[in-house]
Amino acid sequence: MLRPMWRAVVAIACVAACARPPAATCPPLAAPAVGDAASSIPPEDDQLRTWKAIAATPDKTPQGGATAQHVIELVEYLGSPDPVRRDGIAYEVLAKWIGAKVLDDTKVRGVMEQLVAYMSGPLDKGGVFRRSFAALVLAEVARRDRKTPFLTVDERRALVKAVREYAERETDLRGHTGATGWAHAAAHSADLMVWLAQLEGLTDADRAGLLDAVASFVARRHGAILAYGEDTRLANAVAAIARAGVTAEAIDAWLGKLVEPLGERMTPQFDANLFAAQRNVRNLLYTLHVHGSTTKPTTPGELVLFDKVRAVIAE
Repeated sequence: MLRPMWRAVVAIACVAACARPPAATCPPLAAPAVGDAASSIPPEDDQLRTWKAIAATPDKTPQGGATAQHVIELVEYLGSPDPVRRDGIAYEVLAKWIGAKVLDDTKVRGVMEQLVAYMSGPLDKGGVFRRSFAALVLAEVARRDRKTPFLTVDERRALVKAVREYAERETDLRGHTGATGWAHAAAHSADLMVWLAQLEGLTDADRAGLLDAVASFVARRHGAILAYGEDTRLANAVAAIARAGVTAEAIDAWLGKLVEPLGERMTPQFDANLFAAQRNVRNLLYTLHVHGSTTKPTTPGELVLFDKVRAVIAE
């Protein structure tokens, strides 16, 4: 059973506070030490200096245009423990090149294939950046396809499959990792799902698969409390999925999976995995409730979603 409705606002306030970088009143999460040390960040070299200069230009394009080697270097940077190389250069430049069509459809498809391979790669701790930022760049691919369709329906479904499988298996769900910056696998995957939900040719069943991916991040017993704003990003994905179209039966099935941890009692021996799943579920449900209460639903799917979320919270 969830907390009474009058306490939901208090819970939301707490979640919002913990979504920001930890302060004195918001205890930090325990996080693996692997890859967190500043010493793991490679020193600046000529390649980085060249990319800094390119990234600082208005169109973020090297003189003479983007070459295959440039793309290779950027995709490799996505796995760097250095947030300058990864966030400030690789993601920013690739997002620009994909959105502004600096890369043609064939090159974007090549990047997409490599990123999907990254998401299905080994679950080593240092590799979380490669996996997570692959999802974030794929969100830009899906955004481009939403605005100017170029992918086939099968390719879109392959992206749905990739994010669903990734959500079922990622074990490193840290938010901010310290000197190495943001990992944020759940948030980046949520951004991808927002755009996937809107793509042409996908069915209610495809979008129900995206809901399952959300449930995997939230209710799976991975032991990580998603305290860095992931609930907001995941709620945005759920709302986008409902807005695009999903059956009431699929929403019921999803909510059933989502609330499963809430039906379990904590044993005298503390179960950290169960506790994390329960907190994540409550946070997402409360965030969805606020979303539905402060925005005007525009489609039948959204109305059904928010009505059912309210009913679950009121139990």
